[in-house]
Amino acid sequence: MTETAALPNDSLTVQQVSDAITNAVRDGRLVPGQRLTEIDFAKRLGVSRPSVREAFRQLTADGLLHSQPYRGVSVRHMTRREVDDLFIVRGALEGLAVRLATPTLQNDASKLLAIQAELDTAETRNDLVAMSRQNLAFHMLFADVTGNALLCEQLRRISNSVYWLQFRVLVADDKVLQTNTRHRDIVDAVRSGDAAKAKAIMIDHVDHSRQLVQSLPDNHFAASPAD
Repeated sequence: MTETAALPNDSLTVQQVSDAITNAVRDGRLVPGQRLTEIDFAKRLGVSRPSVREAFRQLTADGLLHSQPYRGVSVRHMTRREVDDLFIVRGALEGLAVRLATPTLQNDASKLLAIQAELDTAETRNDLVAMSRQNLAFHMLFADVTGNALLCEQLRRISNSVYWLQFRVLVADDKVLQTNTRHRDIVDAVRSGDAAKAKAIMIDHVDHSRQLVQSLPDNHFAASPAD
């Protein structure tokens, strides 16, 4: 067997490698700009280099990693403009997701209420890690409920790309925990069946997150080409 690509039956291993890298970026164990090597991850995770190579390829396509000729693969480091663009698209897509999901969730809000309860607990306990994790679950639930695979995939990619920056916002200013009130507003609108109101609140909520991320110091962003 040559080491040019992972075999089809290695797909589970590739996903495990991809998940391990994604979680490491989310947790801050891998930071933007950090270079990654196949051999290091193959040894660390006990998998083949082709599996790591395929995971790198997929995560590069997703926008989490960045690949350059002769320089290898690194965690993607975005400029302020790139982050802004992602949040603008994210707001539009999340607004669409909550509008489409509202009829279904109005009929059965159990999952939504369970996540909101976890968010409220994290807010009370000032638990930044739990807040970050449940925040992602909250936002992805709407796309998942729609059953629209393309919408889910696009939002997953965007969420992975900006997760690290959003966590840095939490660490930099835990007053951001107070934004949980917007989650409760969305839940109330969904439960009342007001899809238009839920969409408007979601778009405003995502834009507020964009502003908070943009308030981070310059060292959290890559230099723009003009710089």
